[in-house]
Amino acid sequence: MCGICGIVTSSENVDFNIVKSMNDTIAHRGPDDEGYLIYNSETQEVLDIKRDLAGSEKLSQKNYNLLIGHRRLSILDVSDQGHQPFKDPSGRYFLILNGEIYNYIELKKILVEKGYKFISTSDTEVLLYLYLEYKEKCLEMLNGMWAFVILDTVSNTLFGSRDRFGVKPFYYYLDNKSFIFSSEIKGLIKAPQISREINKEAAFDYLTNGRLSDNVSTLFKNVIELEPSSYFSLDLKNFKFNTGSYYSLKFNSSWEKFDKIKSENYVSEIREKIFNAVNLRLRSDVKVGSCLSGGVDSSSIVCVIDELLKKNKISQVGDIQKVFTSCYPDSTIDETGWAALVADSTASEWFKTFPTSAGLMEDLEKLVYVQDVPFGSTTIYSQYKVMQLASENGVKVLLDGQGGDELFTGYTYFMRPFYNEMLKNFEFSSLINEYKSIENSPISKRDVIKALTMTTAKLVMPATIKRKLFSMKVRENYLLNKNFYKKYEPRLDLGKLIEITDLNHALHDQFTKTSLKELLKYEDRNSMNFSIEARTPFADDSDLVDYVFSIPSSYKIHNGWTKYLLRESMKGIIPDAIRNRTDKLGFATPEYNWLSSIKDNLKDYFTDDLDEYMETSKIVNNWNSIFDGQSKTGFTNIWRFINFAVWKKVYQM
Repeated sequence: MCGICGIVTSSENVDFNIVKSMNDTIAHRGPDDEGYLIYNSETQEVLDIKRDLAGSEKLSQKNYNLLIGHRRLSILDVSDQGHQPFKDPSGRYFLILNGEIYNYIELKKILVEKGYKFISTSDTEVLLYLYLEYKEKCLEMLNGMWAFVILDTVSNTLFGSRDRFGVKPFYYYLDNKSFIFSSEIKGLIKAPQISREINKEAAFDYLTNGRLSDNVSTLFKNVIELEPSSYFSLDLKNFKFNTGSYYSLKFNSSWEKFDKIKSENYVSEIREKIFNAVNLRLRSDVKVGSCLSGGVDSSSIVCVIDELLKKNKISQVGDIQKVFTSCYPDSTIDETGWAALVADSTASEWFKTFPTSAGLMEDLEKLVYVQDVPFGSTTIYSQYKVMQLASENGVKVLLDGQGGDELFTGYTYFMRPFYNEMLKNFEFSSLINEYKSIENSPISKRDVIKALTMTTAKLVMPATIKRKLFSMKVRENYLLNKNFYKKYEPRLDLGKLIEITDLNHALHDQFTKTSLKELLKYEDRNSMNFSIEARTPFADDSDLVDYVFSIPSSYKIHNGWTKYLLRESMKGIIPDAIRNRTDKLGFATPEYNWLSSIKDNLKDYFTDDLDEYMETSKIVNNWNSIFDGQSKTGFTNIWRFINFAVWKKVYQM
């Protein structure tokens, strides 16, 4: 796990000090080592320098049009042999990698049989040689998370890629003279070519629904996110930039009746694949721990590690695994009791953090800076404190259950397309059975009737009437600048009028486009801020993910139970009290109580420079009444306005 950055121009000299500044800005991603590659694409002259930058100020006086930087967090092969940029023996290829290739041992065996010789035990060397052997086809062989760039000094090309589901970040800026990239936006904007302008469409999307609707745009104008499952190439001779996709997640769209024998086979296979995914993600030369919320996902990972420890000693875990939990005493959303069940059953060393409103206020600007862009709720602060706690206790790798909800139907939202699918396929007996078993689910019979009525209405109503009834309503639109709201209001309809009537389709949407992508982004920034590598078996193990998405919907929710396949596969592994939980809290925080207790301090962030986006004076003058109208549980809407105001100040936008 590391940080990467670089500037490439068509012909102009690149100032080394700028790339050094970019690299320093993301130093938290890799405090263990530093390296640079400096290249002239016309003369093909190469300079490869390490942390010792004596005399580097002279480099700016020479004509180099490609400079890339790397910050290393040493996880596999912590020796100097794993230094990056990593070059092949011929000196033709240079690689910088952010991430981990978990199946590198298996891939290394293939390469050894083909005659490759290795000087390190790192996954970095395996990746470079795999590219030499298979070019972009190597991407299909990787199980892991990554964002990397490879320079070929003979063909004068730059090749890069991002992992299948977007665990590791890659941002870039491109015009006809420059290609600039970085693992984080804060590093990217150190380049003078990038002006600090707000992408107003993205700002509208965030302020109205808390998310960025566009998959590639960011809140920073002209800053692009390389899409997951993508690769790019840049021809340094003609400065031609191309992108392509190497993977597309397929899902089973057919319906079939639940079959007990098939279900047992699915459960058995999933159990084996979960054990394999977790085991692969324990490969490390430094200490490994786990996040533990008390939910089914994180509990599964902690308990699977415990089962693995019973069979073999895992030095990087130790005799007793370390687990980390965020706690909220005297709160209805506190899951400490659930986490305690898992910690006790696995005899884990349990560390707890207790986030508070005062702590949020103290850390707020730092938290917003860490995240690069505004985020949806204060749950991100809870995760931030867990990562801080792990760092303070000597753990450099954390396994986490991120992705379990999107893979195994963890959200109440998934009940609706599931019922839709049964209705669409005239599976009335299945529908009646699920309706009778609704007490096993986190929703009520009333919710089911309401959902089916809305679905029917959306499917049969004319588009004009549908738009009036179902286009997104924004409760706080009166707080937005009227001209700003009117100009971008049509964006509220993006995707809102489409009714997904298949469960696997809904899962696919959440896994590849919306929910998971954002959650992985938050986790990457929070973990890397404390120089911790977060690993997510449910979010990036391609073998597990592909298999689960190949299973028909009827096996994913059954007899009212969401996450049916995961619950069944973990029978005898996690405590039954956890396995049979019907509530769904997630990484919840007492958001309303927190914000209410510090609202007087938060009001100071609302200054006149926000007037283009919101009715600042109205917000300030009605501050108390606005808070009184917020939801007392779950997420508040005012948080988006607060977060945007803080972000604008922190990044001087």
